[in-house]
Amino acid sequence: MKNRQNTKAVIDNIELIKENKTHAKLYVITSIYISIIFFTSFSAKAQEKWNLAKCIDYAIENNIELNQSNNNTDLQRVNLNESKVKLLPTLNLGSGMNMSFGRNIDGNTNAITFDQTLSNNYWINSSIDIFQGLVNYHSIKLNKFLLLATKEEDSYLKNKLALDVITSYYTVLYSKGIEEVALNQLALSEVQHIRMQKLVDIGREPQVTVLELKSQWASDKLILTQATNNYNKTLLELKQLLRLDLSQDFSIDTISISSILIAPIQNIDSLFNIAVNILPEIKQQEYLIKASEKDLAVTKGRISPRIYMSLAYNTGYFDGDPLGYSDQISNNQNQGINMGINIPIFNNAATYSNIQRKNIALKNRELDLQKQKNVLYSEIWNAVEEMQSAEDEYHSAMELYSFSELTLESASKKLEAGLASPTDYELAKQRFISAKASLLKTKLIYMMRKQMLKFYQSGNWNHLQG
Repeated sequence: MKNRQNTKAVIDNIELIKENKTHAKLYVITSIYISIIFFTSFSAKAQEKWNLAKCIDYAIENNIELNQSNNNTDLQRVNLNESKVKLLPTLNLGSGMNMSFGRNIDGNTNAITFDQTLSNNYWINSSIDIFQGLVNYHSIKLNKFLLLATKEEDSYLKNKLALDVITSYYTVLYSKGIEEVALNQLALSEVQHIRMQKLVDIGREPQVTVLELKSQWASDKLILTQATNNYNKTLLELKQLLRLDLSQDFSIDTISISSILIAPIQNIDSLFNIAVNILPEIKQQEYLIKASEKDLAVTKGRISPRIYMSLAYNTGYFDGDPLGYSDQISNNQNQGINMGINIPIFNNAATYSNIQRKNIALKNRELDLQKQKNVLYSEIWNAVEEMQSAEDEYHSAMELYSFSELTLESASKKLEAGLASPTDYELAKQRFISAKASLLKTKLIYMMRKQMLKFYQSGNWNHLQG
């Protein structure tokens, strides 16, 4: 909003300038741009600027999908703990009370009675699976690998979100640079308009020349407005990605791109061999394969015989027994040990069908891993090629910028000397502006590709902290 106000102030003051034709115009323009620089600097000091690392940290902390992924990790940790506890025996206790009316069996004499009877029973039982094809053991391993895969998914989502923030951040930088280029373009047009007006006033140039320059100035004012709107749009998109309040003041820190350090091009295979061992999306697929192997082992274990053992204890109290409550509880005790084996013979082939399904699922997991590796290799290949292309474009853009700057200076001098038309000057100015925008774009693209290759070497974006 403050940038919009500063831009509006420039335009409003320029509208006032065009009404004057004195030498004071240049002084007024100089004062205006000095004021813009002063107020922009003051605003920047008053408002905290967000660097790239801060934007990434804030986005990761406040992203809903990441918080949901963290919840899934906690849920899988619960599943792992539950599978471990299943190795322990079960233990249950209970009590029941029964009151009977009418014809009944006396609990003391076993004779038929029509009296009201009251009984109270207590029991404790415990059971444990001694052997069942190592199902519980493989279930623990299964949930362990699923937990590790979920953690790697968290890391993958963080890296993906960081890349989205980086892309949006650099887009804002580019749109801000284009706005500054448009502002400089407007300043050049106005300065030439004032200079030409002076020549018209003393009769050295026709009035039509001033009108052409004024038309160019109006066109540049529209371009500046469009550039400002685009900058505000990209800044809004970054705020939405960070989940900031849209009314909150927000500005990003600029990155020094006056010159860039050219890095040597990395070997694609070397980068791939590093990345394939550290990137979370690859590790996630590897853990899912191990989880599928354990899932298959659990299913196979269910066709094994099950050996189990259980212990039970119960006692009771019967109303009408001459013995007291504690004596009955002691005398009526009953303990038992049960041990057995359950051998599956035929269950409609359900277990064997499940084994086939698990085998197919395992093969699909292996194919998913290979597909993920192929995608990673293509990404690295593209990143290296794009970085090489960005480097070549950067050198070409630097050369074009230097030539177009000299051409603009020459066209400006010719225009003042009456040796060139406003159209010639406008063409030279447009070539210079285009070259300046291209140079900015190639610098930013090269820096992004350079950071991307560092990511493949480390598996994270920690290098952005520096």
